[in-house]
Amino acid sequence: MTTKQQSRYLAAVISTVMLFTLAKTYTNPLEVSALEDLHKSLNNPQQLRGWRFEGGGDPCGELWIGVYCSGSSIVALQLRGLSLLGSLGNNLHRLHSLKNMDVSFNNLQGDIPFGLPPNATHLNMAYNNLTQSLLFSLPLMTSLLSLNLSHNSLSGPLANVFSGLQIKEMDLSFNNLTGDLPSSFGTLMNLNSLYLQNNRFTGSIIYLADLPLTDLNIEDNQFSGIFPSSFQSIPHLWIWGNKFHVEPNYKP
Repeated sequence: MTTKQQSRYLAAVISTVMLFTLAKTYTNPLEVSALEDLHKSLNNPQQLRGWRFEGGGDPCGELWIGVYCSGSSIVALQLRGLSLLGSLGNNLHRLHSLKNMDVSFNNLQGDIPFGLPPNATHLNMAYNNLTQSLLFSLPLMTSLLSLNLSHNSLSGPLANVFSGLQIKEMDLSFNNLTGDLPSSFGTLMNLNSLYLQNNRFTGSIIYLADLPLTDLNIEDNQFSGIFPSSFQSIPHLWIWGNKFHVEPNYKP
């Protein structure tokens, strides 16, 4: 098949998929209401001018900007780097089928919503100006694998809400988080990568001692106490800028 024929074939396939989608999908109304609330909370941005809610709205059938679907269910929101202003609203928990949400590199403000998409596997809210750190809906998010809240304005201590999670990567770096690490960190037995640098955490890191970490960055905090020699097995480790008492056998 020539390049020209391949191009025609690909165009035909895309057209067929689009026609099938338009003919067969009508987005779950509960999920549409979540997007409508999000749209209003973002001050009806011009960047999302294709989001139309007249007559109920059908983001899956109409191929809205940043919205990806499987059948009539929204499975991904990719709104990275669109200079969006405002907040995330209060109805993200209605997106039951959502797996991936990326709203990083915007100008979002206010609290992280009390209810997040309950079945999400990847959440990226980095590089915004979010201010609330208490993620009360986390215990319900048993499918979550990756959480990135870095480079925000989160403050205060972390709530003890991490028990039972299957998360593999978590980035809370470059915020204003304070206090000791919660004991539920010690239950994160699938956690491979943890980034806590450039906060104001205090106290011990003992709850991290038995985790299967390959990447750990805790630089520029106020951690103290014994720095366990078992951490020598972590391939990528950054610890400077704290107040540890390093065990005699530790070799950096």
